[in-house]
Amino acid sequence: MPEFRSPMERGVWKLAQRLTRVHWSDLLQFDVAASTAKKFVQRWEQQGVLARIDTDDGRKVFRWTDAPLEEPAAPVYDSSPEGNMWRAMRMLKSFSATDIAAHANTDDVTVSEQKATVYCKVLVKSGHLKVRASRIRGQRAATYMMVNYTGPVAPKSRTVKGIHDANTDEFVSIDREVSL
Repeated sequence: MPEFRSPMERGVWKLAQRLTRVHWSDLLQFDVAASTAKKFVQRWEQQGVLARIDTDDGRKVFRWTDAPLEEPAAPVYDSSPEGNMWRAMRMLKSFSATDIAAHANTDDVTVSEQKATVYCKVLVKSGHLKVRASRIRGQRAATYMMVNYTGPVAPKSRTVKGIHDANTDEFVSIDREVSL
């Protein structure tokens, strides 16, 4: 049990006990200001009642220390060309199709620069990537940056022109005639 500095902190603590994972933004539902919620979580972590959990998105998410540890989920690796390119995009802040092709090749999977270019263009249309610098023929390749990381499973093209994102189970059509 932590040391409480106010009755409000004690009340938020009691309400927060029913959460399995705690992020400061979760405390906002208990009518606490953002700055106060951040201080509570920081104080509880310093007192040892919260322990940080590693997340893919880098957020500071915590679990109660008296709660049993969860088994870490096995990472989902898609050893397809799209899977390798998606992971390479996540690691690089800004990249060209050449960069992606270079980082996505493995012993089992070969990714050409042309395949990387096509995949980048499709992800721009679906809203997963943004063009940072346009291509200038003969001078520079287009550079991209990821703006919508939806999870570890790579979005893949389907026969209908569009993108299916397995992380959110959403389909974004890039065909003007097709609306789902």
